[in-house]
This record gives sequence, C-alpha cells and structure tokens, in this order.
Amino acid sequence: MKKKSIFSASFEESLNLLDDSVSGKFAQDNYQDALKKEKYRGTLKSYVWLVILTILLIIGPNWLIVALNEYLFYHANPKDLTVGLSEINFLPYWVFWMGLVIWLLLIIVGKRFNQQFILIYRGQFHFMVSFIIWLLIELNLLLLNLFYGLFGYLGMAAFEGLILFTIIYMIRDKSTSLLNLLYGSTEIESPTDRLFNRVFRFIVKYGGIVVALWIIFRTIFSDSIRNADSLVGGISVLFLFLVFNILIAAFEIYFMFPYMLQGYYKWKYPEEYRDWEDKSVEEWYGKKHKGKFK
Repeated sequence: MKKKSIFSASFEESLNLLDDSVSGKFAQDNYQDALKKEKYRGTLKSYVWLVILTILLIIGPNWLIVALNEYLFYHANPKDLTVGLSEINFLPYWVFWMGLVIWLLLIIVGKRFNQQFILIYRGQFHFMVSFIIWLLIELNLLLLNLFYGLFGYLGMAAFEGLILFTIIYMIRDKSTSLLNLLYGSTEIESPTDRLFNRVFRFIVKYGGIVVALWIIFRTIFSDSIRNADSLVGGISVLFLFLVFNILIAAFEIYFMFPYMLQGYYKWKYPEEYRDWEDKSVEEWYGKKHKGKFK
C-alpha cells in the first residue's frame, strides 16, 4: 500500500484543506485580501513601492541586526556591557550577505511560476516565509553572541536545541493533522513515530527546566555576571526570545504552511481549481498565458 503524503492528495482531497480548524479562516481571509491587491501589480507605482518596502521592511531589519552585532563586537566598550560577548562571532557580516543572496535567488527561481493564480502565493512566500526565516536565524545568532557570558556554549546549545526540538515536534504534529484532514482518516502511528513523539514531548516539556537550572548554576559559580539584576534581566530576555521563537515557528507551521500547501495544489491541479473557483482562462492564468489554455 502506497504511503500517504501531504503532497500526493487528489484534487477532491486537497479541498479538505479549506476545512482546517486552525488555518482555514486565516487562509481564506488572507487569499481574498491578496486578490484585492493584485489589481495594482505591474504598475510603475507598485514597482516603486515594492522596491522601497523591500529595502525598509526586509533588507533593512536584517542589516540592522548584523550592524548592531558588529558595533557590540568591535566598537562598544566591553566595560559598558552587562555580560561578556562570545569568543566567536556567530553573526559576521557574511551571514547577512549570504542570506540576501539566497533570498534573491529564491525570487529569481520563483519567476518561472508566473501564472496569475500562483503570483499571490509566490509574493507571500518571499515576505511571510523566507524573509521571516532569514530574520529568525540572524536574531538567534545575535542571541548566541549576547548570552554567551550567561550561558556558556553548553547552555546556548541546550537553549537552541530546545527551540529546534519544539519546532520539529510542531512540524510532526501539524503534518499528522494535515494527513488526517486531507484523507479523512486517523493515521496510526508506527512504533518509531510513537518513540520520536515521546522523546519530543519529554524534551519540550522538561527542556526549559534543564536550561533554567543550568543558567542558575552557571551564575552562582561564575564571576561573568556582575550582579543579581543581570541574572533577572538575562533570564527575562531569554524567556522572551524563547516565546518569540515558538510563536513565529507556530505561525509558520500552523498557518502559513497549510496556506502555501493550498497554493501547491492549485499549481498541481490548475484546471480543476479554475473550474472550482469559476475563473476565466485570462483571470486564472493571466494575459501572457491566455493563448496556451483554451
């Protein structure tokens, strides 16, 4: 029996994505809102605004994070810093340039998907998925540098590992949910799946406690922290970063992924979805592709 996949559903089964209790309404509202804005695509005004907003809202924030890190490492007075920086700079400037190149390459590759019905998903992928992942990576690398004095390398690895395991657990959870939604059945976990899920649940549940205990232990037996206020402030900021990471990951996994999956199935079954949405050939594919479809 062929193993079911979230990418191999039939057209009829893919329509079940609209019934997702978590992302269904968000996907519909987001799609309808994007449709209203599509009428401005291709105008000179839209291109000018696109360039300005890209510089201000995408390139700008990522550059500022690296610039702040560069200032702290090479220009700030170490005596003015509450905690000592990492001995290794985890966020050199080349990380920003590599992220920018990858982001631009994704845009260039995405140009081959230029049918009208997929443009909405293409644009939102660049802004609400790839950009956010790029931003999140830079923020976490900055965090590694800032909290080295409080954590140490072992503590930082434990903290980032906790975030990673939480993300993996959410991906597995949402994938199982989408499989059940697409095929209208309850998937039976294999022994391996059950083992992994138990491990992930344990790490997610108790990992934060272990990290917190490590911080307290390191603070008590280390002179890298100047006073108790540093400990309280450090733990507070750390907790906020943990919550921020999980919230962003949850948004991408539970809302954006099902939404982009709908775009994937529209690309896979374009004619079926065109008929289902009652669109003309020109409305669905655009003027450039009108002659290719009758």
